This record gives sequence, structure tokens and C-alpha cells, in this order.
Amino acid sequence: MPSGTGTRRLYVEEVVQYRPVCVFPLQTALVSLLCSVQCLLARTLMMDLRLVAASLILAAVLPALTALRDSSCPRICTTHGYGDPVCGSDGIIYPNICELRKKTCGKGVKLSPDPNLCKRSSGSKCEHRCGSEKDLVCGTDGRTYLNRCMLEVEICRLGIALSHLGPCNNISAHRENCPVDCKQAPQDGPICGSDGNVYKSTCQMKLLTCGQGVVRTDKKYCQTTRHCRESCWRNARPTCGSDGKIYANVCRMKSKNCGKHVFEVPMAYCASQERTSHSFGCPLGCGNEIEKPICGSDGYVYRHECEMKLLNCGSNRRVTKVDFEKCKSKLSKCLKMKCPNDVDPVCGTDARTYTNQCQLNLATCLKGVQFAHVGNCTALKEQVPCPTNCDNENEEPVCGSDGNVYKSMCHLRKETCGQLVTEVPLHHCRTTALCNEKCPEDKNFVCGSDNKIYRSECEMKRDNCGKHIFVVPMKRCLSGFLFRGCQKICPTYYDPVCGSDNMTYSNTCFLEIENCRSRSLVTMRHMGTCAEPINEIPKNYLY
Repeated sequence: MPSGTGTRRLYVEEVVQYRPVCVFPLQTALVSLLCSVQCLLARTLMMDLRLVAASLILAAVLPALTALRDSSCPRICTTHGYGDPVCGSDGIIYPNICELRKKTCGKGVKLSPDPNLCKRSSGSKCEHRCGSEKDLVCGTDGRTYLNRCMLEVEICRLGIALSHLGPCNNISAHRENCPVDCKQAPQDGPICGSDGNVYKSTCQMKLLTCGQGVVRTDKKYCQTTRHCRESCWRNARPTCGSDGKIYANVCRMKSKNCGKHVFEVPMAYCASQERTSHSFGCPLGCGNEIEKPICGSDGYVYRHECEMKLLNCGSNRRVTKVDFEKCKSKLSKCLKMKCPNDVDPVCGTDARTYTNQCQLNLATCLKGVQFAHVGNCTALKEQVPCPTNCDNENEEPVCGSDGNVYKSMCHLRKETCGQLVTEVPLHHCRTTALCNEKCPEDKNFVCGSDNKIYRSECEMKRDNCGKHIFVVPMKRCLSGFLFRGCQKICPTYYDPVCGSDNMTYSNTCFLEIENCRSRSLVTMRHMGTCAEPINEIPKNYLY
């Protein structure tokens, strides 16, 4: 150690080069023992320093690994889409699956496999990460909530359910004021109604649904208004619309036709309408072609060369026929998809009808065909005269491929003249979804917005096929009933109270029954269970 210095630092390089030499035969027993200890200490020091070096390397690499992990987490969740509120494995309610992944990134929180984890009756605290987005919904308790997530918090607390989209109408649907005509009314449409239909104005909505309590909802909940406010990228992918016009891309086609049933079709159908460079050389059809699969230079498998030209007509890239060997991996991958034989037709952007969604998914895999609309494809060139009067038609609800429900097939053709709307199975529309449903025999009585009591919500909607009917608080249907003695019909929601008899009751209604039976001996001690009293009831609703 140099003079004038303190304790000398030992560096890793010096430890690695340090090799104590021990020649046991030339040493005494004591010297041999001391030498062995010296060797052991040196090796231990080398091991410790190696561990320190490994820790330093890990500390340097860890941020990079964390950044890599976080890159799989969503940074932005748009207000449209991503589904309904979800319950996380941490017992917290999130607005949707995207928000769950975003707010719990790297924490190992997943979608809860147990639906009762976010139920107060199962011990949940009903914590949430709901946002302040205004998207009013109505609960079966007759209260309006800021959005679906806040309603889900109350569902957790009380066990209520969603009544309908949009705000609650505090007055009875039978007593709402209905317009006589809409000639002088403002044209503020298109309007997305809580029944899933799109209307030209608020006045028309009230006129056509008088007495059904239909209210205005966000445009994202109706099929033809879902893309009205969508921001479109400036990518150029010329698209032929079913209205015979060419658009810059699919997004612009949908946003420019807000409230209308316009969908993508092969570019060949726009060739006769707009003769441009995009439509030059497009085949008008491939009906007489013999099916002989070919491989395109874009990696897709086509039924024949005509189909390849038809589907790529107007594209910025030139697709040609190549050796089929290049598409064998694509073909084997797609053919692993096994589809059922269920018949629920959908129309593809190649103007072909597929048996079901799975068959269309197979076509998407093979040749990039996308979803156009539910139901059978229609003849785009055919001109069918539209009916002008449907007064003598028998009214039977019809679900249209535009997502709207019509009084009859005549009304569908009259109101959608020129939009190529076709009839589809009833389960595709909101107010006809349960028309053919086989409801369970279980008794779960509900009060309908028509002030009638039904055995279940399923039976209520099935018996009112095509009408906007929803669940309202039971007290509305029981307002005219007189009960004998202490008899009473209590709501099924869970909002526990503790009685003076140290018993917990599901809600105040059951406590009132016991109070009546005991001749006012049992009263409410406090809100909450007897084991966990609460001082203040959270107000999750707006009004």
C-alpha cells in the first residue's frame, strides 16, 4: 500500500489476477491452515464481486425490459368501442377491457373469471376507475347514470341492471307528450334512439314511437350512425360504395353517409357510374368463370383470375398471378379454420353472400374480403319500384340489414328506397332480438314500462316483439295494489340495513315487513350490515 494513503481499494481486475500460492508439502501444518483460509477468503471475495457486477447489469437492463413490457399496453383508449365495463382480478371495476389493460399495465391484473368478484353481496367494496365521459344510461331502479361504468358500480352495490340506453324518463311512457306532425320541427337528425333505430329528427322519433318511452342516445349505439364522428386517416384506398360513388377510403364512405345504409362493393359496380382511372379495366362480373384457385402476388388465394382482378380493381398496387407454391402456407393456415353449418347469412365486400360469419372470416383469411352487412347481398343494378303506400299491409316486425326495425316488409322498402336494405333474422335488431326466444320457466317478476307485471324480462320483451319496452321499478306496477296485513312485494336489490334486533336485512323493505310483524319493535339501527355499518350512502347516479 502506498505511503500516505488510507485503506487501499481492491478492484475487480486485481481480484481476478490475485492467486495465492500454497505449497503444502513445504509448509508446516499451521502455515498450511492459514494458507487454506487465505485461498477461501479470496475466492469468496471474487464470488461476491461477481454477484455485485451481475446486479449492476440487471439494474441497467431492467428499465429496458419494463419498457418492452409496457409497449404491449394500450396508451390511448377511444370513447367508441372496447365493449362494456369489466371486473378486474383485483376486484376493481373498469370502463372496458382497454382501460383495464391501460391502468394496470405491468401489474398482472386480468379479466376476472369470477363474475361475483365485483358484487357487494360477495364482499366486494365496489371500487372503480370510471371516467367522467357523459354517456347517459337508465337503470332498473329508475335512476339515470353518467355512463355504463357508473351504472356497473351501482349494479355491484345493489344488484340492479341496465334498463335501457339514454336517460330515464321520469313520467310514464303512456303519458308522454307526442307530436301530431313534424312539418315545422327542426331537422336535427340523424337521431339514434334507445330502441336501436335511426330517425330523421327528434320529432319523428317521438311521433313514430309515441307511448314507448324512446329517448335519444349516443350515435355509436346505432348501426348507420356509428361512424358519423369517426376521424379518418388520409390513406388512399379507393372504395366503391353501394350508392355507386367512389370514396377515398372505407372510413370516409361511412362518415359521409351518416344515417344511411351504404356499404363497400367491388369497384366494378362503380365503373359505369364514374369512369375514372381507378375503374379502368375492371371486370363487370365473374359469373361464368370456372373455379380454378390461383395465387396472387399479394399473397392471397383467389378462386380464379377474374376474381383477382375484380377484388383488386382500383387498387394502387398491381396484383398479378404467381406460382401457387407461394400461397401454400397461407392456404394451409386458413383451412385450419373449421366452420359450423349454422345459417345466418352475411354479405362480403365482394358482393357474395356467405352462409355465416365464420365462412366470411375464412374468405377474409384467403383473399382479404371484409364484412359489408348482415343478411344476403342484393342485386346492385336491379331497380325495383318502391311502394308509396303501406296502409293495407299486415304489421309484423321486420329487422333490416341497416339495424332498424320496420312495421312490415312494405314499410322497409318504402322507407329505405334506393339504399339496398334487405330483411335479416330478427335477432340482429335490438327490439326484435328475443321475439323467438324460449324463455326459462324461472319466476323473476319484473315491471314493464307498459305498467304490466311479467314473469321475467325475457318474456316481457318476447311478448312485445318490435316495441321498445323496458324494466321500471316494481313500485310503479304496484301503486294500485292493496296488501293485507304485513304482506308486501319487496325489490330484489341488495342494500343491507341493520335492525335493532341485530339482524341484517337485504334492504329497508324487508326491515319494514319485520317491523310490521313485530308491532314496531324492530327498527333500523344503521345502514350497512350489522358487522360493517356505513355512515353515508354513495350517490353514483345523477337523478
